[in-house]
Parts: sequence; structure tokens; C-alpha cells
Amino acid sequence: FVIDLGRCVGCAACVLACRLENGWTSATPWRRVLPLNLRRRPAGPTYFLSVACHHCERPACLAACPSAAYEKRADGVVVHRADRCVGCRYCEMACPFGAPRYDAEQGLMTKCHLCHIRLDRGERPACVAACPTEALGFSGPGGRRPDHEDVPGFVDPAACRPNVRFRLPGGARRKAALEALRDRLRRSGPS
Repeated sequence: FVIDLGRCVGCAACVLACRLENGWTSATPWRRVLPLNLRRRPAGPTYFLSVACHHCERPACLAACPSAAYEKRADGVVVHRADRCVGCRYCEMACPFGAPRYDAEQGLMTKCHLCHIRLDRGERPACVAACPTEALGFSGPGGRRPDHEDVPGFVDPAACRPNVRFRLPGGARRKAALEALRDRLRRSGPS
């Protein structure tokens, strides 16, 4: 799964498509579009980041769930089984990305399942199919995945090894690399 920050215009078509496909309420959004200022300055350009479950290689939600309500399919999709969920919210606390959402009406957790039924039919996830700028991409299991580009201020990908890859806008890539280098130099101290 690829999210290209240089293409996302913040229209939230992905959010609407996800909601229509899966029927979640506005209180428990599976996908969100967040504004992001890579320079962390008011005058800096604002980009948009479409986020949902990252379908991690080592899902913290699965490890934290005492009722085995999470399953990882052979294709890497992490599915939540509501029929096993006890609503303890341990998965919500464990996930560094905030993907599992508590549905107070049902007293259960809920989350993106990457439209696995659509995938089984050979279709793309609803969010990807609806994106008018092709900011969201999906190559399927075993498909080519670009290298992960760290988004400044975002969760360290080493934690759970997410299957989502970010592409930063061209100029922002250089800026983020320079900021990361400066941070590393600050942490290492004088030589």
C-alpha cells in the first residue's frame, strides 16, 4: 500500500468510499485524512496524509488481543473478527498508528480490513479505487513495494513493520533527509 503525499489534495474521497463500502459511522472512522506540515512551521506547505490500518508484518493489535479477535491472512491483511471481540480496547492501546477504533454503540473494536472481500474478487480496496489523484496505490500481496520514506514526526516503522509505504513530495524528500541528518548529528553530540 503506497501513500503519495505529493498527490493527495485532502479531498477525502478515500474516507467516503471506505465509509460507503464498509458502513462505519462517523464516530469510528477507519480512514482519516490528516493535514501535515513537514517543515513544522506555519509558513511551510501543508500536505495531506490518508491513514488507516497499516496491516503490519508484526501487528501489535494481534499480539495484544486476549480474545484472538485478530487474524493475519496469508496475503498480509490483518482482519478483526467482531464475533470474538470483547471490547477490552487493548488493541487500541497497543497500536502505534491508532488504527483500531472503539465503537461505543456496539461495545466492540473495529478497523480497516483493506476491503479483503474486494481483494478476493480481484478488485482494489475502495479507498484506492476512489482516489481521483491516484495518491493511494496498492500492488497486492507480493507486489513491488517502494522503500519506506520516513515522514517527520510519524511513528518509527521498525516498531511493527507496517505494510504501508509513504512517498514524500520531491522537495520535501530533500528537506526531510536534511532534518533527519541534523537530528542524528544533534543526538550524537560533538566528536
